[in-house]
Amino acid sequence: MRQKHFLLSLILCSFNFYQGQEMIYDEANAPRITSRKVVAELGEDISAPAMTTVILDASRSTPSNGSLTYEWSFSPNLLFQSDYDFDKSDAVIPYNESELDSTEIGKGISIKKVVSKDKYIELEMPNAPGGTQFVVVLRVQNNMGSNDSDTLMVTVEGAINDGHESEFSDVSEADMIGESSFSVTDESQDNREPLTETLINGDYLTIQPLNKHRLNPMEVNIINSFIYDHLISTEVKNVLDPNRIIPSNVQVNKLYERMRFEPDTVLLVYLDTLTTKYDLSRFKEEPLDTIYNSNNVGNKTDLNNNDTSFVFRRYETVTKVDTLSYTEVVDTTLRYQFNCMTYDCAAENAFLEQAGQVLTWGINDYSQLEFHYFKLEDIYGSEPTSYWEAQRVQFSPFADSTLRYPESIGIDRDGSLLMVSGNRQTANSLGKKMHPVNILESIRDEVQKLDYPSGICAGYLGEYYVSDKDANAVYKIYEGQISTIFSAKKDENGLILENEPSVPTSVRVDQEGNVVVLFEGDGSVYSFESSTGIRSLLLPSGTIKRPTDIAISTDGALYVVSESARQVYRVALDGSVIPFAGTLSSTASAMDGVLALESYLGSPVSIDFDNNGRLYIADDAFGSIRVVTPDGMISTVTNNENRVLDMAQFRVNDHGLTTFYVTHTLDHGLTRIHYKTVSNSSRFNYVHYPYHIIKQKGIYGLEDSIRRALDASMVTLVPEEEKVIFNFKKISDFNRKLNKYLKERPILLGLLLLLINQGLSAAFSDGGPIDLPPDFPF
Repeated sequence: MRQKHFLLSLILCSFNFYQGQEMIYDEANAPRITSRKVVAELGEDISAPAMTTVILDASRSTPSNGSLTYEWSFSPNLLFQSDYDFDKSDAVIPYNESELDSTEIGKGISIKKVVSKDKYIELEMPNAPGGTQFVVVLRVQNNMGSNDSDTLMVTVEGAINDGHESEFSDVSEADMIGESSFSVTDESQDNREPLTETLINGDYLTIQPLNKHRLNPMEVNIINSFIYDHLISTEVKNVLDPNRIIPSNVQVNKLYERMRFEPDTVLLVYLDTLTTKYDLSRFKEEPLDTIYNSNNVGNKTDLNNNDTSFVFRRYETVTKVDTLSYTEVVDTTLRYQFNCMTYDCAAENAFLEQAGQVLTWGINDYSQLEFHYFKLEDIYGSEPTSYWEAQRVQFSPFADSTLRYPESIGIDRDGSLLMVSGNRQTANSLGKKMHPVNILESIRDEVQKLDYPSGICAGYLGEYYVSDKDANAVYKIYEGQISTIFSAKKDENGLILENEPSVPTSVRVDQEGNVVVLFEGDGSVYSFESSTGIRSLLLPSGTIKRPTDIAISTDGALYVVSESARQVYRVALDGSVIPFAGTLSSTASAMDGVLALESYLGSPVSIDFDNNGRLYIADDAFGSIRVVTPDGMISTVTNNENRVLDMAQFRVNDHGLTTFYVTHTLDHGLTRIHYKTVSNSSRFNYVHYPYHIIKQKGIYGLEDSIRRALDASMVTLVPEEEKVIFNFKKISDFNRKLNKYLKERPILLGLLLLLINQGLSAAFSDGGPIDLPPDFPF
């Protein structure tokens, strides 16, 4: 009876085992899946270039609850042991030599099968001829032994050609291999690493014109040819002809290693043996087996008997994240930029040409013909150097004579300069070509002359506003007409009425288009409507001691500087003032990195704002430009090597790169201060006022200047002239032979001595003709 009961228990356990495994659940609580229904799915056939990496993906196989085991079978010489990173739980079966033909032996250990719980395999495409095909067979099986298979065809395409020869240049692949060559790799992006390197030949030089639109196309080609010819004639090696035929774009394939992160679920099965003293309620299924010991009483199964053990099946789901890498082939269009305006653009073209040296030329933003030489390796291999540089503006002879005694300066709406000259009391527009034109010459119907132009600025519509401190008036010039915005009221004797503002100097336009004028006569500031001339008092007379300049901030606030008070003030809406920069303390010093109210200002003569709300102060005592940030901290822009002295007026040009301009009235000059970023190998040279030269002589007039600029910029590339080494032995032999010859011919020696004597006499006389004796035979 006991034996029958035990047999019945085994049958019952087997039935419960079957019932417990008939339905299982995946980790996402998906609908029930019949455990015996297994589907292998490998997806579409794969075609990829040789030596790239693809992913064999069995994740679409079902069930996807982690219960499957994956058996991968590979054709010979498709997957090699050296290419596969095995898990210690994987079963790997290699081919033996008897299973391979003679052509397949010796290429490495070829993998025949891999049995794994991983549903992904990274497969490196073999280096086989294009069109070669391999077979991958996937067999999946669950815990119950149910299985299914799927087959995938892997086709090898031709390898990606990542050779070094560029279609953008004349550089051959053989020339790329040298001591000066270096490689450049594209920048990494999220989950993508570039695999294709570009080899750059450091010996090759590309000529890159910038801002070609500022010259005639024919002028650009001629200057290109002239530069190329001059470099070749000075024996500069490996120069690419800038006028050669260059394709606009080239299609290439670039290789990238992509990273892919996939969650992978594995179902682990454990057999737990527990006695009744443990809590068995957590098991929803019947035990697989029951174990009785010798103390078991009776023939019945007693779940409450502590001497009885039960075997339960326990499932544990483990989820991990697989990091998969594969090769991405990106069909890339490389485009050559024919209308570069920046050094970066020129460097990108040089990269496409695979040339390691770059010479840019072109009309820069300051109307100079600029030459800039740099090396591409510095762009990719080192950090650039940036600093503020002060340069005296070189005017053309015409502009230099016209702009004598420059006092006030303004910025036109296109970023060109406006300047008041005291030489002939003119207000001038310099334009992009730095050619001064008196803005009053555009006025129709009448001839207008300014007595003492003292301030100038431009409005938003292209109109100009000019103050005349002698006439005590402010004028508007627009579309060939002049109108008076303000003119001080006078009595019958021509004297300005009391409390009437006088001596207008600095002129500004606020955000609403109103004209804001500083009157140095009484120290007041007024705002005028440009269309009606209606005025509003902004700063009452006498509030600030002798103000010298005004500026409008980006939020529309008025700022006033006083040179005598050594402070900058912000003017409130009620006309009161708040000190903003500078201190009255006698113990303070000119410090950086402190609040502007804690730093000493020596002689602040002029102020202006940039578009970011930073206030700039021209301090003539120290020859420095100070900057105050919106949070009130002060620092110095110019260093000791870029001091700017004898400053009259200061203005900020925010068109393009922020640039400062300072006038020097008695020195007849204008200083430009701009932020410069250069590489370690950068060398600059300039041809000043090229537009004036072209206007006078055409581009032929630039030839000598271009030669000098090129020689200065390319000094390290031009080979040195061979030094003449005297051979003293040869000279000694020559002297000995000459001495012997003259001894044998004394008459000839006498004639030579006579000629030498006559020559020396003429050299030390008044330079008249040599007096030869009357019987001289010739």
